[in-house]
Amino acid sequence: MPEPSITALEPEKKQRLLSIFERLLPLVDNLANRLRLFLILGVLVTAWLIVWCYFLKHYSIGIAATVGIAAFLPTLILARFWWALEELKDLPNIAGNMVGDAKTELQESVQNIRAGKAPKLGFFSAGKSLWSIGAMASEARELMGSYISLSTLINPFMLVLGVISFVGVFLLFLVGIVLAFFV
Repeated sequence: MPEPSITALEPEKKQRLLSIFERLLPLVDNLANRLRLFLILGVLVTAWLIVWCYFLKHYSIGIAATVGIAAFLPTLILARFWWALEELKDLPNIAGNMVGDAKTELQESVQNIRAGKAPKLGFFSAGKSLWSIGAMASEARELMGSYISLSTLINPFMLVLGVISFVGVFLLFLVGIVLAFFV
């Protein structure tokens, strides 16, 4: 596999790229953690709905499978976002190939995030963060060219689908609780 070429950037572009990464990395890390929680909730709720339909209410396997597939679709969409955010966590290495000495600064910011020195996102601000990440990622993509595949995070249709899926998994979780205790 050929080595990626190291491209020298002008100092102003380098500072702009560093400022984008410094604002982007805490959002990416917090949102990836939040999405991982919702992925786990989505899988558990899907399994619970299948068990509830098939074993407890004795619906046919076709109906239980249809409910399971419908409940799992938002989780699949969130999984795509989570995967894209996990790829973005590799920004220090990608930027190191482009910027050179900025790699250590970016790695320090990643270490600060992992050490818990970044502010945590609330539940309602997590959906709003998708839009912020989309805007900053499109700006970073202009600077970086084709180094990162950011199509999921930049595409407005996918962002709307991601927010709807985020809300959908939460609502399915609430439905699962209602079915467990009240029906």
